[in-house]
Amino acid sequence: MKIEKIAYNIYCITNISFSFYENDIKTYDTDHLSLPEILRNEIEGKKQTIIENQKDNKVYRIQDKNGLTFLCFFVNQKNILFGPFLINDDFENLIDEVILNYRFINEEALMIENFYNNLKILSDSQQNLIVKMIQNIQNLDFENIKIINIQIKKVDNNGASKRLNNDFNLKHVETSNEVEEKLLSIVRNGDVEIAQSFDFQKISNQLLIYQNNSFTNMKTNLMIFDALCNREAVKSGIDLHLAYKISNNIKFYINKVSLSSEIRYVAQRILTTYAKAVKDYTLLNHSSNIKKIILYIRKNLTNKITLDDIASELFITKEHLSRLFKKEMGITISEYIIKIKIIEAKTLLKETDYNILDIAVLLNFANSSHFSNSFKKTTGLSPSDYRKNPND
Repeated sequence: MKIEKIAYNIYCITNISFSFYENDIKTYDTDHLSLPEILRNEIEGKKQTIIENQKDNKVYRIQDKNGLTFLCFFVNQKNILFGPFLINDDFENLIDEVILNYRFINEEALMIENFYNNLKILSDSQQNLIVKMIQNIQNLDFENIKIINIQIKKVDNNGASKRLNNDFNLKHVETSNEVEEKLLSIVRNGDVEIAQSFDFQKISNQLLIYQNNSFTNMKTNLMIFDALCNREAVKSGIDLHLAYKISNNIKFYINKVSLSSEIRYVAQRILTTYAKAVKDYTLLNHSSNIKKIILYIRKNLTNKITLDDIASELFITKEHLSRLFKKEMGITISEYIIKIKIIEAKTLLKETDYNILDIAVLLNFANSSHFSNSFKKTTGLSPSDYRKNPND
């Protein structure tokens, strides 16, 4: 995926604005700051200074005297700068200081208050997740994040060149988190049982999802967690169509969360859903033709699927198609279609209020009896019994 798409995805998830620079010239910006002109120009000058001094394989986290923080990357000969954002919720004093230092009054003072109150607050772990999402583009190896407090200092009368002033000790932030890596390895390996039994309560003080007390930020963290698990699942072999569908469903549940006590439940759901997808749907070990057959079946799961349709799609004969599939998968195409439809039916029984007939019609079974018989033959339970007591 292109770096531009990744940056936009991060923007959608976190609402942190970003800018692109090539050869130190801004080529794209998602936001125009609603601020008094003097402060807006100063922030733009800081951003320009940051990118002029960032041309190595590190991630710079830079905080200015007004508490505004930026993350800067140098990727594919481009600078990407995320920010401004805040790193803690103690910003009331910053508002007062900015208003006093710049002598803002009336509308300008109100603009400053609104600006700070609308800034996102990102914890170290949340910032590390943004770093990991960028790293995943081309397996980039950023050494560390450097936190630098900067002030813009003119070096000549024209102010044409500027430099960074590191006016306090550098602090290094770990970009690898053992807890996060453990969670992603669960997805990567399709470890459904481990995902279902994973104790989120025990790691609540370590995992990014619970480090910030802001409920809005916790929901943002869930979005980031979903994006990471989604990317890991795709890397592990599930197709993009399925990954997109899963992520859309998860975003629906995240948006429905209304209590902080539900956060752990949704985190568990995210982890389990992606682990199960990798276990049930990974395509890494299949040959090219089998992958195409499986993808066709998944994309047309709610339609009537025939051998003629698949053979026509792949430009091979029905007989050759059947032989290939049975040899590699150990079951016939018809058996596989039923298997995948039952997997989808189990999800619908657990997560929706659709009645048995609705599910049978949706998955294109001949009738509800055909669906119920197929379901019981595969799972050992009737659809209604499974809905009362799901066993996976």
